[in-house]
Amino acid sequence: PDEVVVPEMTVAELRAALAGAAPPLILDIREQYEWNQVHIADALHIPMNQVPERLADLPTDRAIAVLCAHGNRSYGVTHFLRERELAAWNVKGGITQWHVQGGPVEM
Repeated sequence: PDEVVVPEMTVAELRAALAGAAPPLILDIREQYEWNQVHIADALHIPMNQVPERLADLPTDRAIAVLCAHGNRSYGVTHFLRERELAAWNVKGGITQWHVQGGPVEM
């Protein structure tokens, strides 16, 4: 089988995009207990296993930055969304890198 490759963005690229004219939606696909520990204030939280049934909750006219803890689970979800023709990018390093690099979070 072919290797799955999806577009990715760094935390710095995400922060720049959020400050731009057309900021992406941040989609946090971590589990509820992870979200409760730390999250980005304006992110949309949909646990990974609920994404297929909640596709209608996602914008079709806006970029989506998919985020998990470290960027591994979100890689697969990004692939799933792109197969459905949504403009999704995986956030490399996930919320861990977001926090390490000074991104604002709520706890």
